[in-house]
Amino acid sequence: MSDSQQRREIDAFFNFFATFDLARPVTTIADLADGSALFDVLSIVDADYFRQPTRPSAQPSENWVLRFSSLKRLYRLMTQYFADVLQKPTSSLDVPNLQAIAKDHNLQAILTLCRLTIVIGVQCEKNKEFIDKIQGLSEVDQHCLMKAIEQVMTKIAIAPAVQDSIEASMTEDDHYYRIQSERSQIFSEKETLEKVYTALLEEHRALQTAHDDVVSEKEEAQAQARQLRREADTRRNDKSDVMMRAEMDRLRTELQKSEDNLAMAESELDKHTKIITEFTRKVDELQIKADEAVKLKDQVDEYRHAADKLQKTENVMEKYKKKLQEGADLRQHVKALEKQNADLVDKNAALEDEYRKVAAFKPLMESYKTQILDLESKHSSKSQEIDTLNFELEQSRTKLRITLAERAKDAEALELYQERVRELELTSTGRTGRSRITSSSGLTPNGGLLSPGLDQNRPGTLSAELAAEDEEPHSSDADGDDDHGLGGELDDAITGTTMTDLKLQIRRLQRELEAVKKNEADASRLLVLENLLEDANRMKARYEADYLAAHREKLVLQRDLEEIRSGKSLGDGAEAAIALRQRLNETVDQFEALRKANAELEVKCDTLNRELTIAKSDLTLVNKDQLEILASLRDSVNEDKLDLEADVERLKKQNKELSEKNHMQLEQVNGLLLEKVNLQSEGIGQREKMLQRERDFGDLRATLSGKDLPEDIKQRLLAMHEENLNLKESYKSTTEKLAKAKQFIKSQDKLFKDQHAAAVATVSKGTFEEAETSFRSQIKVLEEDLTRQKRLMQESQKRYRLEEACVLSMKIHDEGMQTIRKHLLNPPRVEKTSFLSQERNRSSHAIQSSTGGRGF
Repeated sequence: MSDSQQRREIDAFFNFFATFDLARPVTTIADLADGSALFDVLSIVDADYFRQPTRPSAQPSENWVLRFSSLKRLYRLMTQYFADVLQKPTSSLDVPNLQAIAKDHNLQAILTLCRLTIVIGVQCEKNKEFIDKIQGLSEVDQHCLMKAIEQVMTKIAIAPAVQDSIEASMTEDDHYYRIQSERSQIFSEKETLEKVYTALLEEHRALQTAHDDVVSEKEEAQAQARQLRREADTRRNDKSDVMMRAEMDRLRTELQKSEDNLAMAESELDKHTKIITEFTRKVDELQIKADEAVKLKDQVDEYRHAADKLQKTENVMEKYKKKLQEGADLRQHVKALEKQNADLVDKNAALEDEYRKVAAFKPLMESYKTQILDLESKHSSKSQEIDTLNFELEQSRTKLRITLAERAKDAEALELYQERVRELELTSTGRTGRSRITSSSGLTPNGGLLSPGLDQNRPGTLSAELAAEDEEPHSSDADGDDDHGLGGELDDAITGTTMTDLKLQIRRLQRELEAVKKNEADASRLLVLENLLEDANRMKARYEADYLAAHREKLVLQRDLEEIRSGKSLGDGAEAAIALRQRLNETVDQFEALRKANAELEVKCDTLNRELTIAKSDLTLVNKDQLEILASLRDSVNEDKLDLEADVERLKKQNKELSEKNHMQLEQVNGLLLEKVNLQSEGIGQREKMLQRERDFGDLRATLSGKDLPEDIKQRLLAMHEENLNLKESYKSTTEKLAKAKQFIKSQDKLFKDQHAAAVATVSKGTFEEAETSFRSQIKVLEEDLTRQKRLMQESQKRYRLEEACVLSMKIHDEGMQTIRKHLLNPPRVEKTSFLSQERNRSSHAIQSSTGGRGF
């Protein structure tokens, strides 16, 4: 059959199955791989005969071994229904490859099962329903289904009417399927051997006919020879005697050849008979080996399944080993943390003692701190003044540099002017005879400056030259040229084109040229420098302010650090609160880990339940004569199992309730810790006042020891005591329930053992040995799970008691701290009863009275 025909046929079966109300709709070949859909269809034929061993699931099973066992049971029921109910032979039916269906979803094998299913539906008593459903399909689907029914019915009609008597006694699925597969294989080999035998028989017949022909030819040849011999005797004297003899020789040679051919044919016949006997012997040997191979294959499948179970068990054991190791590590970690907590508590007590010792030196330390702060403020002001003076010094230095540069320029200009004066004086040497000497000291009457290095007989000032020029405007012709030169120089001086001015301009231009060469723009540079200076001053002021603020923060932090080191900021057990919070977080982590372990145990319990169902299905393979005893044993074990499952469910509920209570208690502890932290944060402002009154604690404690506690505190303590008693009673009731559960489990175990002993006394041990071991192993696993759940419950109860004690201690501690705060806020008036103070007061009154009397 081609792939397209198989696809059309399987689609027709899908449409046919869609007309039924199935637990799981059939849309693919994989939906038929476990046989549940075929069970549902056949249950319409006979619900009691085709009953599924387990409830159908929403999804097909992933384990091909389970699917294979279900298909074997389905095929056994089908063949038994053909033989028992329909009275049809099953020897010629095709045996489907059930292992290929379970593993690889083989289409040909699935079609074989579907054909058997529809033939059973058509041949049963309720065939009208099936025929109506087939008629409701399309013509193509009807044609495919009719061809499938016709194929099966033709094979049933061809088969012999007598069935094998062994077939009716088959009750075990594996054994029955093995016999059916072996029988189909033997039938196929028998057909091949029959074909070979018929071929060899035909060949033997052909050789026999050839042999008969040769024998007849031989007889004819012998008769001819005798006839020729008689004729030869009669015609001895005939001329044709020679020819007759030659003919006789020829016939003799032909006879010899025919005899040789006959011997060769007989030898070939012997060879073929030997080959046939050898083939039959090999067929027998191969049949034995095939049987052994099938058995070994089944054993290999069983061993593989057992190896998979063993591997899963080893993985589970490795997981539990890891969990045990992690539990041991967690216990060690918890012990280390408890030890660390105890060390921290001791350290806290030691720090409190040191703090009490150091508290007496607090005023001196405060005075030192105030002095240090004053000195630091003075130091900061001095450093600021030094910075301002350094800035002013830099400004004065820049001004000094500018002044020195201007002074150098002025000195250069002065030197040029002096040189010009010398030039003017040298030009006025022609008129020295007409001027008179005003003074021998080098000063003019008008106070002019005498040029150095000139003769005293010459006028040494510019004013003198101008006066002389005014007095004698019209001199002689000899002095005309000098007057003309002096006037020209004066004109040059007025216009600014004298030699000195030109030299000054040349030097100024040279400086500008050098400045241009150096790319120095003095004005822009000064503006830039001024802007940079202003920015630097602003940044300096800002950095000074930031430095002072950071310095103040540093001083505050140093003070806080000193307070922390001296034990002042420990508060009301802040480290203890942090340690408790850390312990609480660790407890939450442990609770999450235990919850995960509980979930894994539930998963394992579900897997054990599934394995138990598989074991129950396997136990149905026992022989019929032992089913009643096994059913009674199964009922007792099921009752025990139900009781154990009820106990496990009850313990799970208790564990869940305890976990919820634990979660609530953890939330309460978190709330209390947050309240404590808030109270500590609110009490930080009052801590300094409390420390100032540390010296009065002795008297306060003495007064408190002599007084009674307030009424509200007494009521709270009584309520806490009642709550503690209620919790103890609940714990006692839970322990009693646990003892009752243990007693119930022991009684159930004893009852199961008694029933099992009675069953063993009536039934042979060899038959139920495997079932007994499997049930005992499962019961042992369930008992281990039960003990583990009990241990987890005890650990949770122990942890709950510890947390309860911790919460009560924290409540008592908070109440005590609140009472101490109330007494500190409203301290009682204590009269001084010191002997020395009374004596001082008396002496002061006596001195005042004595002085008053003397004055009077």
